[in-house]
Amino acid sequence: MIVIKKGFLYLFGLFSLALIATPARAQREVLYAQYLSNPLTINPAYTGVREVFSMTGIFRRKWLGVQGFPVTQSFGADGSLAQGGLGLGLQALNDRMSPYSNTGIYGSLAYHIKLPSGGKVSFGGSGGINVLPVYNPGTGMGFNRALPSVGVGVHYQSDNFWAGVSKPELVNRPLSLSGSNSPIRYNRPLFVHVGGQMVPADNVVLLPSILITQQTDLPLGIDLNAKAWFYQKLGLGVSVRLNNSSLIATQSYVMGMAEYELSRNIRVGYTISSRTAENPNFPQRSVHELVFRFTPNPLLFSHR
Repeated sequence: MIVIKKGFLYLFGLFSLALIATPARAQREVLYAQYLSNPLTINPAYTGVREVFSMTGIFRRKWLGVQGFPVTQSFGADGSLAQGGLGLGLQALNDRMSPYSNTGIYGSLAYHIKLPSGGKVSFGGSGGINVLPVYNPGTGMGFNRALPSVGVGVHYQSDNFWAGVSKPELVNRPLSLSGSNSPIRYNRPLFVHVGGQMVPADNVVLLPSILITQQTDLPLGIDLNAKAWFYQKLGLGVSVRLNNSSLIATQSYVMGMAEYELSRNIRVGYTISSRTAENPNFPQRSVHELVFRFTPNPLLFSHR
């Protein structure tokens, strides 16, 4: 309990400093695209499902060898309290690759109910702020503005199956952003995520899943995912993402991922996408991510 509280206090201070120190602008497509590395990004009900405190950092950029090119960072932390009955989480985003970069911080709370069958159903909510550049056409001036962010979700998990329904953004507010001639609204996707766990061979665990994304006036988005863990050390996966929507366009792309368990406490990963979800107009389409997860006191091996 003391470790969890100290961890949350440390992360809250760190993320608050990041918000103050960095200029900010736009939306959260980059967080939604990272749900395979951190399911909390699309569903606040996942907060504390693992029942241990863990931190995940993701560093995202285009050209890995070019200095000074925009980098996007996201951080997530969550854990459980009250003997697993409550989950408490925190996320932060510093996006520099979108056409309108965004800084945001979001807290989440989940209530977990353990079922007689051994499964667990969770109800969660999130709240925070997005810092955006708002343009005033009357004065011709722009300024940064902090706007609210509210989300909800439900999640069910058993040993070999999970399913979740979530809407991580409920706020519907038109905005005129700096550099834009017309107002835009928050993206408010509805996510339905279903997956399972199979053991086709000794020391091999397969995790197939599908994510369906619905947004008003946009085609239905479908992600087909498959990931395998070998000897609880090496994880390899692929995701085919169809009709993925962003602030600019709807597009399809492929993502590959690899993870390695350095120790019981530390996991590292790498992902590459054939396109970037938040800004498909970059001359180089592929995007790279480095993933780091730290779990101070793990109980069991986590496949997700």
